[in-house]
Amino acid sequence: MRLFGQSSRRQVSDPNLGLLTLDRHGWSGSVAGPDGMQSIWLRIDGVGDAPNERIGRAVLACLTSYSALTLPLSGALFSLWQPYLDEPLWEEDYPTSPEQLWAQLQLEGIEVQRSGEIVLAYAFKGELWPDAGFSVQVEGTEVRPLHVDD
Repeated sequence: MRLFGQSSRRQVSDPNLGLLTLDRHGWSGSVAGPDGMQSIWLRIDGVGDAPNERIGRAVLACLTSYSALTLPLSGALFSLWQPYLDEPLWEEDYPTSPEQLWAQLQLEGIEVQRSGEIVLAYAFKGELWPDAGFSVQVEGTEVRPLHVDD
Protein backbone atom coordinates (compact mmCIF):
# COMPACT_ATOMS: atom_id res chain seq x y z
CA MET A 1 0.00 0.00 0.00
CA ARG A 2 1.43 3.36 -1.02
CA LEU A 3 0.66 6.55 0.87
CA PHE A 4 0.34 9.88 -0.88
CA GLY A 5 0.16 12.86 1.36
CA GLN A 6 -1.14 16.29 1.86
CA SER A 7 -1.74 17.46 5.37
CA SER A 8 -5.55 17.52 5.23
CA ARG A 9 -6.25 14.77 2.66
CA ARG A 10 -4.34 11.55 2.69
CA GLN A 11 -4.53 9.05 -0.12
CA VAL A 12 -3.51 5.43 -0.31
CA SER A 13 -3.28 3.04 -3.20
CA ASP A 14 -4.79 -0.23 -2.00
CA PRO A 15 -3.95 -3.35 -4.06
CA ASN A 16 -7.56 -4.59 -3.87
CA LEU A 17 -9.59 -1.39 -3.75
CA GLY A 18 -7.55 1.11 -5.74
CA LEU A 19 -7.08 4.74 -4.79
CA LEU A 20 -8.68 5.70 -1.47
CA THR A 21 -8.91 9.20 -0.03
CA LEU A 22 -9.24 10.02 3.66
CA ASP A 23 -11.59 12.77 4.79
CA ARG A 24 -13.14 13.55 8.16
CA HIS A 25 -15.59 10.60 7.93
CA GLY A 26 -13.34 7.87 6.61
CA TRP A 27 -11.89 6.51 3.41
CA SER A 28 -13.63 6.79 0.05
CA GLY A 29 -13.04 5.68 -3.49
CA SER A 30 -14.73 3.70 -6.22
CA VAL A 31 -14.64 0.10 -7.36
CA ALA A 32 -15.95 -1.76 -10.37
CA GLY A 33 -19.50 -2.93 -9.80
CA PRO A 34 -20.42 -6.60 -9.94
CA ASP A 35 -21.35 -6.29 -13.62
CA GLY A 36 -17.88 -4.92 -14.38
CA MET A 37 -19.51 -2.18 -16.45
CA GLN A 38 -20.23 0.51 -13.89
CA SER A 39 -18.21 2.07 -11.14
CA ILE A 40 -19.78 2.28 -7.69
CA TRP A 41 -18.76 4.38 -4.71
CA LEU A 42 -16.94 2.84 -1.79
CA ARG A 43 -16.94 4.24 1.73
CA ILE A 44 -14.93 2.79 4.61
CA ASP A 45 -15.77 4.27 8.01
CA GLY A 46 -12.91 5.25 10.26
CA VAL A 47 -10.36 8.00 10.21
CA GLY A 48 -7.40 6.10 11.58
CA ASP A 49 -4.97 4.02 9.62
CA ALA A 50 -5.58 3.01 6.03
CA PRO A 51 -7.94 0.04 5.56
CA ASN A 52 -6.25 -3.30 6.04
CA GLU A 53 -6.12 -6.17 3.54
CA ARG A 54 -8.96 -7.99 5.31
CA ILE A 55 -11.35 -5.16 4.36
CA GLY A 56 -10.24 -5.22 0.73
CA ARG A 57 -10.67 -9.00 0.56
CA ALA A 58 -14.14 -8.78 2.17
CA VAL A 59 -15.32 -6.17 -0.36
CA LEU A 60 -13.96 -8.19 -3.28
CA ALA A 61 -15.53 -11.41 -1.93
CA CYS A 62 -18.90 -9.65 -1.70
CA LEU A 63 -18.63 -8.40 -5.28
CA THR A 64 -17.40 -11.77 -6.55
CA SER A 65 -20.31 -13.65 -4.95
CA TYR A 66 -22.85 -10.97 -5.88
CA SER A 67 -24.69 -12.99 -8.55
CA ALA A 68 -25.16 -15.86 -6.10
CA LEU A 69 -26.77 -13.39 -3.68
CA THR A 70 -29.48 -12.23 -6.10
CA LEU A 71 -32.31 -14.13 -4.40
CA PRO A 72 -31.53 -13.05 -0.81
CA LEU A 73 -30.75 -9.49 -1.95
CA SER A 74 -34.00 -9.13 -3.88
CA GLY A 75 -35.94 -10.60 -0.96
CA ALA A 76 -34.35 -8.24 1.58
CA LEU A 77 -34.90 -5.22 -0.65
CA PHE A 78 -38.53 -6.21 -1.22
CA SER A 79 -39.12 -6.53 2.53
CA LEU A 80 -38.08 -2.87 2.78
CA TRP A 81 -40.44 -2.02 -0.09
CA GLN A 82 -43.52 -3.76 1.36
CA PRO A 83 -44.83 -0.71 3.29
CA TYR A 84 -45.12 1.07 -0.08
CA LEU A 85 -47.31 -1.61 -1.70
CA ASP A 86 -50.68 -0.43 -0.34
CA GLU A 87 -50.49 3.05 -1.86
CA PRO A 88 -48.52 3.03 -5.13
CA LEU A 89 -46.30 6.06 -5.62
CA TRP A 90 -46.63 5.97 -9.42
CA GLU A 91 -48.88 4.23 -11.95
CA GLU A 92 -46.82 2.39 -14.55
CA ASP A 93 -44.52 -0.53 -13.78
CA TYR A 94 -45.04 -0.27 -10.03
CA PRO A 95 -43.07 -3.15 -8.48
CA THR A 96 -45.24 -5.65 -6.64
CA SER A 97 -42.79 -8.56 -6.41
CA PRO A 98 -39.14 -9.01 -5.46
CA GLU A 99 -38.26 -9.70 -9.11
CA GLN A 100 -39.94 -6.53 -10.36
CA LEU A 101 -38.29 -4.37 -7.72
CA TRP A 102 -34.88 -5.98 -8.37
CA ALA A 103 -35.18 -5.11 -12.07
CA GLN A 104 -35.79 -1.45 -11.19
CA LEU A 105 -32.91 -1.02 -8.72
CA GLN A 106 -29.18 -0.68 -9.22
CA LEU A 107 -26.27 -1.03 -6.84
CA GLU A 108 -24.91 2.44 -6.13
CA GLY A 109 -22.26 1.80 -3.51
CA ILE A 110 -20.68 -0.16 -0.71
CA GLU A 111 -20.07 1.02 2.83
CA VAL A 112 -17.81 -0.86 5.20
CA GLN A 113 -18.74 0.08 8.75
CA ARG A 114 -16.29 0.34 11.65
CA SER A 115 -17.50 -3.04 12.88
CA GLY A 116 -16.50 -4.58 9.53
CA GLU A 117 -20.07 -5.02 8.34
CA ILE A 118 -20.67 -4.51 4.63
CA VAL A 119 -23.68 -2.45 3.63
CA LEU A 120 -24.86 -2.28 0.02
CA ALA A 121 -26.70 0.86 -1.12
CA TYR A 122 -29.28 0.74 -3.91
CA ALA A 123 -31.26 3.34 -5.83
CA PHE A 124 -33.92 3.24 -8.50
CA LYS A 125 -32.68 3.33 -12.06
CA GLY A 126 -33.61 6.51 -13.90
CA GLU A 127 -36.06 8.99 -12.43
CA LEU A 128 -38.70 6.75 -10.84
CA TRP A 129 -37.92 7.92 -7.31
CA PRO A 130 -34.54 9.63 -7.61
CA ASP A 131 -34.01 10.39 -3.94
CA ALA A 132 -34.91 6.94 -2.59
CA GLY A 133 -32.13 4.78 -1.22
CA PHE A 134 -32.23 1.20 0.05
CA SER A 135 -29.63 -0.32 2.37
CA VAL A 136 -28.96 -3.98 3.14
CA GLN A 137 -26.22 -5.63 5.15
CA VAL A 138 -24.29 -8.56 3.69
CA GLU A 139 -22.30 -11.03 5.73
CA GLY A 140 -21.16 -14.00 3.66
CA THR A 141 -24.37 -15.39 2.16
CA GLU A 142 -26.62 -13.75 4.75
CA VAL A 143 -28.48 -10.57 3.76
CA ARG A 144 -30.35 -8.40 6.24
CA PRO A 145 -32.62 -5.50 5.27
CA LEU A 146 -31.67 -2.23 6.98
CA HIS A 147 -33.72 0.77 5.77
CA VAL A 148 -35.21 2.90 3.01
CA ASP A 149 -34.34 6.59 2.88
CA ASP A 150 -36.30 9.10 0.85
